[in-house]
Amino acid sequence: MSQTTGMTGNADKPLLRLNDREWFNRLGQVAKSIGSREFHHELVDLFGASIRHESCWIIRFSRATTPQVLFTHNVAEEVVSTYSHSYSEIDPFSDFWQDQGRAGVIMLAEAKASSMRTEAYSRIFLPNANISDEMSVFLPTVGNDCYGLFLEREQGQFSRSDVERARLVFPALEGCHRAHMSWMLANLHNGSDLELSGLANKPLLIQDRFGIDVYANDAWADAVAADGALTSLLGEFSACEHGQTRSLDGCVLKFEALRGDFPLAPHGRLFVLEPHNSSLRVAAEDFAAPVELTPRERDIFGLIMNGRTTGQIAQTLKISKGVIKNYKQRIYRKVNVDSERALVRKFAPSFRGVEAGAW
Repeated sequence: MSQTTGMTGNADKPLLRLNDREWFNRLGQVAKSIGSREFHHELVDLFGASIRHESCWIIRFSRATTPQVLFTHNVAEEVVSTYSHSYSEIDPFSDFWQDQGRAGVIMLAEAKASSMRTEAYSRIFLPNANISDEMSVFLPTVGNDCYGLFLEREQGQFSRSDVERARLVFPALEGCHRAHMSWMLANLHNGSDLELSGLANKPLLIQDRFGIDVYANDAWADAVAADGALTSLLGEFSACEHGQTRSLDGCVLKFEALRGDFPLAPHGRLFVLEPHNSSLRVAAEDFAAPVELTPRERDIFGLIMNGRTTGQIAQTLKISKGVIKNYKQRIYRKVNVDSERALVRKFAPSFRGVEAGAW
């Protein structure tokens, strides 16, 4: 998906009402684009058709890497460059995805409430980018990542009725997105349009609900040949735990439980191998360096490194999310990092699936 700039928002266009014929024509256009490179462009256009905005973005969020700008609409190139190089690491929406890991309509105020690093983003980036408010829709994809579809205002805030409309159309947006992802993954079976999924060059394995291999690309076969222990690791993933990860030597093994309506393997399992960001990797001995973590901090550290969200950690340890956040901040200070992403990047190269209670 390429970046596009220089287009106009809908500030000077009449808004579509949700019972307008044209809105349903746009929905039909989205449906026709399923499986194409233009799908998410059409989807964000539908998202913004009934909500006043000046520009839009599509960003991929991940626990393992920094946010990636995939598409922009009426956004200056220097703004995109500034975000990507200086502010993507402290984007409160990225922190929200890492913390909550849930789909839905997310407003800027809600994202900022989930992040402790909003000052520079709010005080410097937003004014320089001429953004007064942001509204997003989070749509999960494979490997514990998500697409964020953003509408931006240059003046004023999105109204309560704007939020209501966004929530009304969300099921349609999410349904089309799921159909698009299912179409792409189903076509992996015959190898067609693999590049559309963003997984063309990544080792990929799909199993059915009984653990039988349904599809594996050549990159997966090469990875197994290079590391025979990879296959044995698959059994460590629980079918009921969505979005788990295991850090290996130089890469991350990600797992996703497939939905019942996924045509190739209903209720099956998908595995993806992704490389660590080599520029941020550290020597394995850094992991073994003495760090004075309490037993509870070590439990939380282990769960973070296994890809658990704040909510999942709180549920596992039976303590509140607020307490978990406080523990996280203490861990960050002790290991000299400022965020969960930095923590994962620092220790992932030498970390192999430490679970709570294993220390």
